[in-house]
Amino acid sequence: MIDHFTDISKINNNFVKQIQLSTDATDVFDYHTREGALDRLMPPWSLLTLIKNNKDIKNGSVTILKLKLGPIGIKWIAEHLGYIQNRQFQDRMIKGPFRSWLHTHSFIPSDFDHCTMEDRIDYSLASGIARSKFINDLIQNNLNQIFYYRHRILKNDMTLRKLVRKNRRKKILITGSTGLIGSALIPLLKIVGEHNVTKMVRPSSKNIDNNLQVVKWDPDKEKIIINDLEGYDLIIHLGGENIFGRWSNSKKQSLMESRIKTTRLLCNSIIKLTKPPSTFICASAIGFYGNRGSEILTEESSAGSGFLSDLCQKWEESTETAKSIGIRVINLRFGMVLTPRGGILQKLVKPSIFKIGLQMGSENQYISWVSIEDVIGSILYSIDDSSIQGPVNIVSPNPVTILDFSRILSSVLKNKIMIPLSKRLLKLAFGEFADSVVSSSSFVLPKKLSSIGYPYMNPDLEDTLRLLLG
Repeated sequence: MIDHFTDISKINNNFVKQIQLSTDATDVFDYHTREGALDRLMPPWSLLTLIKNNKDIKNGSVTILKLKLGPIGIKWIAEHLGYIQNRQFQDRMIKGPFRSWLHTHSFIPSDFDHCTMEDRIDYSLASGIARSKFINDLIQNNLNQIFYYRHRILKNDMTLRKLVRKNRRKKILITGSTGLIGSALIPLLKIVGEHNVTKMVRPSSKNIDNNLQVVKWDPDKEKIIINDLEGYDLIIHLGGENIFGRWSNSKKQSLMESRIKTTRLLCNSIIKLTKPPSTFICASAIGFYGNRGSEILTEESSAGSGFLSDLCQKWEESTETAKSIGIRVINLRFGMVLTPRGGILQKLVKPSIFKIGLQMGSENQYISWVSIEDVIGSILYSIDDSSIQGPVNIVSPNPVTILDFSRILSSVLKNKIMIPLSKRLLKLAFGEFADSVVSSSSFVLPKKLSSIGYPYMNPDLEDTLRLLLG
């Protein structure tokens, strides 16, 4: 379906992709109107970054993106038009790399609260490359990957939107909002949970979204304005220094202080509030369990030993103050979070430019991984289900050996050469960090998430990597 609200007589190429959804067309259309929807649907490997986005998709609103091609950044300006409530909207490129570009989003109702959503793109290339089959095939393949990703995300979000109905439209304060997890979580909270989100940032923070409310604190100086914490239903604390790198004594101290000191400051402030939040959610990690080989670990398992385990134990103990006044506390024990935007996956993908893969670990060394989509999905699900409290393992239900992880990743990236990395080499490069993280083994299962029926989007490693890496 396409209504011609613009002249496309000079357009000579098109791309069409549809998805069937077991959701009413009105709900799917509403999803696309929500602030942050474009951010939510942008693939993590996309060359496009959002610069400015209007708060609606009605005729005349403008979106500005930047297309990064190596060292060159090309501005892409799109204008919305063709708006038909609950049925269609369009965006037309008015400045960018194509001669013309028109994207029509159509929402076609069907029986029993189902619908078909269609993305149709009509475009033409600059005259010098308009007849190039190679360029057109490249564009078509790229569009197919982009919309495969977008439709998977959309379908999963619509499933979550049906399931999370108990605790919607809450006022949420979040720290660590610019980190890997926080930046991915906020769009989901706003669009699917319909929550009102406020960022809590340090005075030096420059990455501030003008569309979000902001309060400031200075945990290094233990400065926080108590009144700034009033009126929130939930507080989510995701702050903490990056754990990657060689663990010198000063690095260990920073890791401790950025987690424990900040958590204590928040919790000691929360208990002074006139009306404290009903829920406090705080990051932690499966490093709590230590190096346990092939032992099956759940939230009921005991703590391990070593620096990382000690760190996680003290981190979780820091939330006891909030728990003591009846606040529901959730300690998110994250496994190895997979996203190409950062973390270990980003580092492992880099050598693939040269078709080289890194082989680590052994058949007896397990890794408990989780897709970034299931990280943020499980947080949203835990907010909604008030029975969830205490430690929650945020991991896939299917741990793998690190050796299998390396093989599957190399297969997805089509690497030609595998370079083995021995434990000794890793130890020389990273010291104690290698022993505690890279060379550690943990077979952790998400017992609590499974018990409440959390619908995993990415339970399979190969499927996860293909989706996240395009």
